[in-house]
Amino acid sequence: MFLSATGLEKLTLYAEDGEMGKVKDLYFDDHDYTVRYLTIVSKRWFPDQVIYLSPSAISRVDFDEKRIEVNHTRSELRNRAGVTKESEMSPEKEEELSAHFNWSKYWAGELLWGDYPTPDIHSNAAVQSPGITERKSQLRSINHMKGVFSHAHVVADDGDVGYIQDVFIEKETWRIRYFLTNSGKWSTHTFALVSPDWIDFADWKKDNLQVNMSLEDIERGPLYRKGETMTRDFEKKLYESYDKKPYWE
Repeated sequence: MFLSATGLEKLTLYAEDGEMGKVKDLYFDDHDYTVRYLTIVSKRWFPDQVIYLSPSAISRVDFDEKRIEVNHTRSELRNRAGVTKESEMSPEKEEELSAHFNWSKYWAGELLWGDYPTPDIHSNAAVQSPGITERKSQLRSINHMKGVFSHAHVVADDGDVGYIQDVFIEKETWRIRYFLTNSGKWSTHTFALVSPDWIDFADWKKDNLQVNMSLEDIERGPLYRKGETMTRDFEKKLYESYDKKPYWE
C-alpha cells in the first residue's frame, strides 16, 4: 500500500491522550529517499514549537477515519520532540530523540532503518555508538519539492519532464517509491511516475532530479490518472514499459 504526501497532510494526528493537529511537512533523507520525520505545528498544543515525529512513533494510519495514531502523549512530545524552527533539526537532535523515544537509528546500520527494514520500534541497544554518527545524507522537505509556488523538477536526458506534484510512499517502510510529475506541457499523459531508483543525479541547489531516461521513454509508460489506487499490476506495466528492474524482486 502507498501513502501520498498530500493525503497524509489531510489526516489528523492523535497522541495517546488526544488530538494533536495535522501534518505540516514530511522530511526524507536524500540518500535512501525515505521519510524520516513528519512535522506538526499546533498553536493550541505546541505553541512556538515544531514537533518532529519519526514513523517509529506511528502505530496506525487510517484514511477511512482520517487519523494517524501516535504511541506517545502530547506532553512527552511537547517536552522533548520540539524545536523552535525546522532549521534547528540536527544530527545531535536526532540522536537525542532516538535515545529518549526509542525511535529507529536509521543512520546507524546497513538496512533502510539502521539494523531493520522498517521503522517499527525495536531496541536500540545493538546500534548505539559513541558520539554523533556521521550522516551520509541530508533531510529534505517534501513540501518544498511539491510546493504551491515552487516545485522540484524531474529532468530527462533530452528535456524537462515536469514538476513534482505529489509523492507516493511505501506504507511499511516509508520509502519514497514514486514522484508524481506533472508532464502535461509536452506529453499526452498529464502525469508521469518516476522512481528515485532511476535518478542519476540530484541538483539540490536547482531542485532538479536527473533521470537516465528520454522523454520518449517516459511517454511509453502506462497512463496514470491522479487519485487512482496504485496496484502491483500497474507497477509491473510501468517497469516493463521502462525496461527497469522491479524493486520487489
